[in-house]
Amino acid sequence: MAVTVPRLLTLFLALGCATVAAHVNDRGMDYSPYKDQRGIPCCNDTDCRPADDYAETTIDGRPVVRLLIDGMWITVSRYFVVAEDATDGRAHWCGKTLRFGATAEARPVPTCIILPPRNT
Repeated sequence: MAVTVPRLLTLFLALGCATVAAHVNDRGMDYSPYKDQRGIPCCNDTDCRPADDYAETTIDGRPVVRLLIDGMWITVSRYFVVAEDATDGRAHWCGKTLRFGATAEARPVPTCIILPPRNT
């Protein structure tokens, strides 16, 4: 079965539209413009989501952000905080949470943290 150019073009357009739509959260915030410190996009279509709560603090002299994700507090270096504010007023986690072994504690592997605007 040969794939014609119009069919191939239609397939690529459909896949591209699906990917862009997947970057929008439940409040309409589009994750696609956010980039990390190196200019690499923060998210693919599944790895960014709002945190249930967050706090900015210092641990052992290091500035960190603590995020509540799925009932678990994770601590992430401020290095991962992007320059642009979240447009929906919430903190957001982009990355993976991995478990090494069946009983091991989950470890965050962040890509980006997007924070809401600060009250000044």
